[in-house]
Amino acid sequence: MTAGELVEGRGARILFDSGSAVVPSDTSARMAGVLGTLGAEPATRARVSGFHDASGDAAANEALAKQRAEAIQQWLVVNGVAAERITLDKPAQTTGTGDADEARRVDVRLE
Repeated sequence: MTAGELVEGRGARILFDSGSAVVPSDTSARMAGVLGTLGAEPATRARVSGFHDASGDAAANEALAKQRAEAIQQWLVVNGVAAERITLDKPAQTTGTGDADEARRVDVRLE
């Protein structure tokens, strides 16, 4: 799996509203495959990565990206995934000229 690729059942991308760390209403649908894989493969771990863009205050953006990743981590725990099976990555700034909506995201990858 390359850095930008999310394989069905092995990863998910959750897009957040601008300035918000509230878990989006479509998270259950986006995470269904991930939850199914985690349930079927007890040794599999989830890696949660929050992203932000370069606009605005860098420190505030990084803090918000971290809050979003933590919100998804908590969502996973509430949905039956043991906390020790979840790793949070340091927030990262997106690069390139992609859509701003894509920058306000959390990626979940299974390993």
